[in-house]
Amino acid sequence: MSRVLLMVSGAVVLVLGVVLMFFWHQRVVELTGSERLISGLGLRAVEAAVLYGGTWLCVRGWNGRRV
Repeated sequence: MSRVLLMVSGAVVLVLGVVLMFFWHQRVVELTGSERLISGLGLRAVEAAVLYGGTWLCVRGWNGRRV
């Protein structure tokens, strides 16, 4: 059961991350100058964290040991 929970939570993190990044990206596009650069860098950092975290949870659930 814990393996399934890890995989489901990883999928939820990925889906919610994609939705939130979509709306954040829309706001970043409207910015100009240094605000756009800083927000863009923050967007990329959060995007990487969401992708890494979500996939880590899915892989950990898939490859996890039975407890």
